[in-house]
Formats: sequence, C-alpha cells, structure tokens
Amino acid sequence: MYDGLRVGLLMSWRLSLVLIPAAFFVFVLDLYGLLVPLAALLDPVMALAGLPGEAALVFATGALITIYPAIGVMSSLSFTTSEITVIALMILICHNLFVETAVQARVGSNPVRIVAVRVLTAIIVGIAVGRFMGLEPNVNRSLSAEFQLGFPGWSPAVAAFSIWFAGTARTVVRIVIIVVLLMIGQRLLERSGVLRQVAKVFEPVVVLLGLPRSTAFLWIVGNTLGLTYGAAVILEERGRGELSLEDADLLNHHLAVSHSLFEDTLLFVALGAGVVILIVPRLMAAVGVVWLRRLTRSRTRGLLFHRHADILKEHKT
Repeated sequence: MYDGLRVGLLMSWRLSLVLIPAAFFVFVLDLYGLLVPLAALLDPVMALAGLPGEAALVFATGALITIYPAIGVMSSLSFTTSEITVIALMILICHNLFVETAVQARVGSNPVRIVAVRVLTAIIVGIAVGRFMGLEPNVNRSLSAEFQLGFPGWSPAVAAFSIWFAGTARTVVRIVIIVVLLMIGQRLLERSGVLRQVAKVFEPVVVLLGLPRSTAFLWIVGNTLGLTYGAAVILEERGRGELSLEDADLLNHHLAVSHSLFEDTLLFVALGAGVVILIVPRLMAAVGVVWLRRLTRSRTRGLLFHRHADILKEHKT
C-alpha cells in the first residue's frame, strides 16, 4: 500500500508538470480572444459535415479547452438531435488537445502525430456520420465571424485567472486523489491475482482491436477513467519495464481516439445525443488508427532494413 501511495504521488507530480503549463497556454489563448478566429477557420469542415456555423465554435472550444465548456456553449445554442450527436462525436474524439497530447508525449508518443490523428479522425468521422444521419453539406456557406483580439484589461484578466486557477487546482487535486487510489488499487489487485484474471478476460478484445495482449488492463483503465489517468498507469508500467515503448505507443493511438467511454459519453447523451453513435464509430476509428500505425511502422522498418542492406553492399564493394 505504501508503494502504491509513493508511486501515485510521483505520477501525479509528473502529470501536473505537464498539465498545468498546457492548461495555462490555453487560458492565454482564450484571454486574448483567439478561440473565435480559430473556430472560424474550422467552419468549412463543419459545412462538409452538414453542421451550422455555430458548431465550429463548439468544436474549437472542446478541442482547445475541455468537454465541459464545449457543452456549455452547445447548451446555449439551438441544434437538432442529429447535429448534437455529430458535434459530440467529433469533440469526444478531439478534445483538450494541449493537455492530453502533452500527457501522451510524456509516455513517449510523437505529439505532432497524435494531434494529427485526433483532428483528422474527428473530421473524417464527423463527415461520415453526418452523411449517415442525413445532414446535408453546405460547401458554399461563408461565415462572417466577429471577434475582438487583444488584452481585455487587468480587472477582467485577474477575474478570469482566478476562475482558471480555481478550476485547475480542482483538477490537480482530483488527479492526485484518483491516481493515488488507482496505484494503490493496482498493487492490491496484483497481489491478490485479480488483476491478471481481469486482464485475461479482456485480452481477446484488445487483440481484435489491434493492440498487444499486455495492454488489456491499461485499455480498461483508459476507457473507464480517461486518458489522463490511463497515462499515469502507462507511465508507471513503462517505468517498471512491463510495457515496451512500441506497445505503449499503439495503446496511445487507440486511446487518443477512443477513451472514457462511459463518463464523457453520458455527458452528451444527457443533451440528446445517441449513445450507440457516440461509441461504435469511435471504437471503429480507433481500430483503423491502430492498424494504420502498425502498417506505417512495418513500412518504416522495411525501408530502414533495405537502406542498411544497401549501405553494407556499398561498404563491401
């Protein structure tokens, strides 16, 4: 139990060192009014998915900040059930990019690739599901977004910072509590043998998803507690030498597209989104991303092998 407490506090500290600077960077973007023009750039994508122009702001808010403010923006606007479902699906795939990408980079994945995977997957899935749900694209639409850039003044800035600081502090405290409990629980489950039994049950599932058998327990954690807490366990497994960098990277690619299948999904179901549409396309997209990552990795290895062989030939001649 002491070991779980020690490791949990250490993992929480490492995650906080990544999370807080990333969250502050997003706060500065919002403070200077940069979210709205970024949302305007996304409007053509929303049009292809058959979504109204206001959906761009909702998606940008979720992608750059978190799910909760995106839900707040969504609740203040009028969308149909189909539109809510498509927007929610895109946000569930691509949200909190700065913080979650920083955490995944800490595990060992390429942050640029992770961002590209999440953004492109969200766009492709959004367009495909929009078509499936009968939303008509509007490629000729033009969005006239009004926005004001610049520092808002010290009083509004201090007030906004106070809100951000309180919210970030609550998040860090919650991370410490959950990660510590998770590490203690993991140690107890390992000693009792329950952990191996649970992992064995899910091994066939993760294999079908294109993941190594060794990631079964980590896959459960990521899809129940979320990406940040899942990353804490992945980091700990990597530190103990029980998970290779390649296996961790594959799991990272899956969780980048599909994680927290229960809590985050239910938040949007409460707004009227369809639960099946929010889960199945994410899992399918995650499988595609993992197998594509496997394919590109094999191709890279093949190119390196042939390159090495050519160098040896040149050296002999």
